[in-house]
Amino acid sequence: MENLTALFEKQATFLHEEAVMSHSFRIKALTKLSDAILKYREEIHVALKADLGKSSFESYITETGFVLHELAFIKKNLKKWMKPTRVSTPQKILFYSKSYSRHVPKGQVLILSPWNYPFQLLFSPLIGAIAAGNTVVLKPSEYAVHVAQIVEKIIEEVFPEKYVAIVQGGADTAKNLLKLDWDLVFFTGSTVVGKKIAEAAAKNLTPVVLELGGKCPAIVHRDANLRVAARRIAWGKLINTGQTCVAPDYLLVHSSVKQKLLKLLVIEIENMLGRNFKETAAYGRIINSQNFDRLNTLLENTNIYYGGNRDRDELFIAPTIIDNVNPNHPLMKEEIFGPILPVLTYEEFDEAVRFVKRREPPLAIYQFTRSNTIFDQMQRHTRSGAILKNETIMHLSNLRLPFGGVRQSGSGRYHGKFSFETFSDQRSVLKHSTFFDPAMRYPPYTAKKWNIIKKLLP
Repeated sequence: MENLTALFEKQATFLHEEAVMSHSFRIKALTKLSDAILKYREEIHVALKADLGKSSFESYITETGFVLHELAFIKKNLKKWMKPTRVSTPQKILFYSKSYSRHVPKGQVLILSPWNYPFQLLFSPLIGAIAAGNTVVLKPSEYAVHVAQIVEKIIEEVFPEKYVAIVQGGADTAKNLLKLDWDLVFFTGSTVVGKKIAEAAAKNLTPVVLELGGKCPAIVHRDANLRVAARRIAWGKLINTGQTCVAPDYLLVHSSVKQKLLKLLVIEIENMLGRNFKETAAYGRIINSQNFDRLNTLLENTNIYYGGNRDRDELFIAPTIIDNVNPNHPLMKEEIFGPILPVLTYEEFDEAVRFVKRREPPLAIYQFTRSNTIFDQMQRHTRSGAILKNETIMHLSNLRLPFGGVRQSGSGRYHGKFSFETFSDQRSVLKHSTFFDPAMRYPPYTAKKWNIIKKLLP
């Protein structure tokens, strides 16, 4: 704990010395980070393969390439975002005044990242924190050990620890970090742990950003393009072996098209991955034996329509479809976070809306339909961080969209400009001239002043 306190105080001193870090300072830091990622990209991909079994292609599109894309986007726009925003000033009240708002750094920021996208979900918030002018302490997940090592190598090579530092460790390290008086804590992970983070931060009234999870539904109406729906749902579910917070967690399909959709799902899974999933480079592994055992338990007392093969020694679970799931089954009680897709049906669309609405709001809802009316109905009557028509996951690729959850699926938004804003405070600035200082605002208050004020402030 003493070392953590010393690091915290060192960053506090640096923040005081630098005050508001200039645009050129921030751009230089982001450029050095970008160069380092390019330099170590292959090593990062090797580490992701070792931890999660990811292919280089998937590692690039979901981890390194994603981060490099966001780096370029933020560098291009940062100068514009940093400019003060002028607002109108009521001259009847504030004579000869100017008003504007500006973004200022939060200050000292703690970022706690998860194991499922151990590179992207550490560096993406880091980019926002640097762009906004903060000092940062990073704690990567202890479960993705190989990525944690290469991340430490990059951070220590690029930044002095008084500016950006990395701290390795498990739950006890996180608890000790949370005892410090941060200006913002940014956490990505499970809802259960998110509650503990919020509770710990509340002791210092520290603001928190919580990027959590939830059971994202894929709802397929009878009028949907079933082949496209099957392909996009299968891809969204199986990328990173289902270990994605915005993966379709369960399938809710109109009973009249269920059988056809399930057959198409199998076809699309095998088109993408073949039939020998163990030997397919594009298909990864479960992060560790603890999560394997949890998923294995969830498969008990289920009707396996497709897949179901498991190998604990290799942390392998095949793409698995579970048909005729009881809504009270454990599969429907927690976020699955694996390559298992439960299937439920509905008869009338109102029934589907009610089913989604009765559950905790997810990070995303995926509605497959040709009808704008159907989509609008789902949009009006439910809550979620995002809602997509005829697509899964791809809203993350648009950095002009905010990303985040609602209630149990999280709080706060980031990506692109929203990251810059999340790691900033908006500061109001008023510049008032001393050229004219009317007496009516000061006591004693007379009837004459009262009449004037009533005219000025109707």
